[in-house]
Amino acid sequence: MYAVTNRIKIQKGSGDDLEKVFGSRGSVQHEPGFKSFELWSMEMEDDHEVYLVVTRWEDKLDFLNWTKSDSFKESHAGPHPTYIIGGELANYEVKLSIIKG
Repeated sequence: MYAVTNRIKIQKGSGDDLEKVFGSRGSVQHEPGFKSFELWSMEMEDDHEVYLVVTRWEDKLDFLNWTKSDSFKESHAGPHPTYIIGGELANYEVKLSIIKG
């Protein structure tokens, strides 16, 4: 399994707006090899908020194919929200996963 994270730093008080954007854009769940998407919110800092986007894929190639897809273009279209201060992307090969089932 392959996991990709994006740590997004935003202006304080903009969390609801960011959540709405992620809830309304794109259709990543229909992409081949897609496993899951999560949006995590960290405790608020004094001057900003931090969110972590976590996606999981069957393998790296599935993720790379998504970045070239119409679904990716759709989910990243439009103006860049002005409340986003920065982002930090990280990619991982998942070596161990324990899921209750």
